[in-house]
Amino acid sequence: MRSLRSLSLVVSLLVVPALPALAEDKKPTEAAKTESGKATCEHGVQKSLCTRCNPKLATVYKAKGDWCAEHERPESQCVLCHPELAQKGVK
Repeated sequence: MRSLRSLSLVVSLLVVPALPALAEDKKPTEAAKTESGKATCEHGVQKSLCTRCNPKLATVYKAKGDWCAEHERPESQCVLCHPELAQKGVK
């Protein structure tokens, strides 16, 4: 019986400190903001400007000449061609 109490104590000492971290609500990029303070999508850009979230926007970017045909996204959002965008949170 005593060993059961000891085991119970050890488990509680190990588990209890981890509970707050486990309970944290981790919302993916919803809380992330662009430099302008607007919420970003899962791709790290403003959701209303993201062609991966809104494929119909592709024609607008293509018409403006801002399109990376190789990676199928706006050149201004292409982290594959412009790795420096990753520092701004673009994925």
